[in-house]
Amino acid sequence: MPCYAGGVDLDLPLDKLLAQTDANLKKGFRAIKMKVGRKSLGEDVARLAAMREHLGAEFALMVDANMKWTADQAIRAARAFTPYHPLWLEEPLIPDDVAGHARVLRDGGLPIAAGENLRTLWEFKHLIESGGVSFPEPDVTNCGGVTSFMKIAHLAEAFNLPVTSHGAHDVTVQLLASTPNCAYLEAHGFGLDRYIAQPLEIQDGFALAPSRAGHGIEFEWQRLAKEQA
Repeated sequence: MPCYAGGVDLDLPLDKLLAQTDANLKKGFRAIKMKVGRKSLGEDVARLAAMREHLGAEFALMVDANMKWTADQAIRAARAFTPYHPLWLEEPLIPDDVAGHARVLRDGGLPIAAGENLRTLWEFKHLIESGGVSFPEPDVTNCGGVTSFMKIAHLAEAFNLPVTSHGAHDVTVQLLASTPNCAYLEAHGFGLDRYIAQPLEIQDGFALAPSRAGHGIEFEWQRLAKEQA
């Protein structure tokens, strides 16, 4: 399924952000997410503009605010980002502000991805029914596990919404591969891939679901043993 590169890059200088972007392109990614929420909106806009120029007009580029703003701030940011055509604005607000998410989606002009910090199917139901999300984004480690993740994906499908994911890509790749309304898998390893015998494989922007049984993860136990306290 389509796969994008996530990253913790809010504090990176622009030259290092672009260098990280080039490294992700070399890994086979054809979609990338960058952080927003710098001290000034002008900084965010300048960085987004530089990324858009660097990647080209058609490249799938997402922005992630990590719950940085109020609804009014998020609406201003979304409107300022619109000329650079991000695919979505992620987590503009704290997850509890469902009405605020609906306002940002309605008045900001950008699709909204949200849900990585929601814990239950019912929280997702409330967010979706309130019109506060374009791309529901469950995290299988937060939302109640595999069964709950799949219920959330099916709920999104019932509302004609594409579903994306947060974290745990080695497990989630299997789940999204069986989800007809899959949008993108987030790949965000924090260097943990070195502890997995066969880490996620990416080819020309697509993540390949393994054919191994179950979740398909096999650990490098000798490497893990070296990390014991």
